[in-house]
Amino acid sequence: MEKLSKVLAVILIIVVAAFAYVIFGIPFTFEGKESDFYVPAVTGEANISSYKNSCTEINLSELSKDFKALNGQKVKVKGQIQKKEEYMQFDKTRTYIELKVPELSPYHHILVSYSATIPFKEGDMITVYGVYEFPVGTQSSQELANKDLSAIKAAYIEKT
Repeated sequence: MEKLSKVLAVILIIVVAAFAYVIFGIPFTFEGKESDFYVPAVTGEANISSYKNSCTEINLSELSKDFKALNGQKVKVKGQIQKKEEYMQFDKTRTYIELKVPELSPYHHILVSYSATIPFKEGDMITVYGVYEFPVGTQSSQELANKDLSAIKAAYIEKT
């Protein structure tokens, strides 16, 4: 009987852990260097202005013809925060955003990684300035799971 109690206790722990995983998720963990995921956040009025001027607005109709065309370039794009998560990585709090860009097809989202936190919330309209890359696979929300999406390593984000 004691062995049965131990087995049931282990099963209960596994079920609770699985339930917690499904309900609350687990923090993001990535292998690699910080520069693989982020560009430094731009601060200071003069630096911000200069960085913003160095970014090209994404032409969404052109981009949908060739998603790789802007790889590695500084870009800016406007959209709505569909999902926002903050997590610890490389001993700092980071921000992950699923940015809804209605004019963009086929998936209407760009993933944004930012090396700090932002005061904006889901539903806010923002403009993101940073370095573009495609493709980026994701395991995030069910809607976007296992799709190759565009991403921006954000250097600056402002509310629109």
